[in-house]
Amino acid sequence: MSDRELEVFRLLAGDLDGPDIARQLRVSVNTLRTHTRHIYTKLGVNSRRAAVRLAGRLNLISRPPGR
Repeated sequence: MSDRELEVFRLLAGDLDGPDIARQLRVSVNTLRTHTRHIYTKLGVNSRRAAVRLAGRLNLISRPPGR
């Protein structure tokens, strides 16, 4: 994944919704959706929950202690 996709993905793994993530990244919701679609394709998943679950197993993102 690109650095930007990893940045998007880390935010997807949190509690923010799409519009909030887009605002934080200073991109449009459509741009966020494009990044998200690319992430899902690269991981071979079709949902945010499946992507986060797989990323946890692959250690692609760090989780806060206690989770």
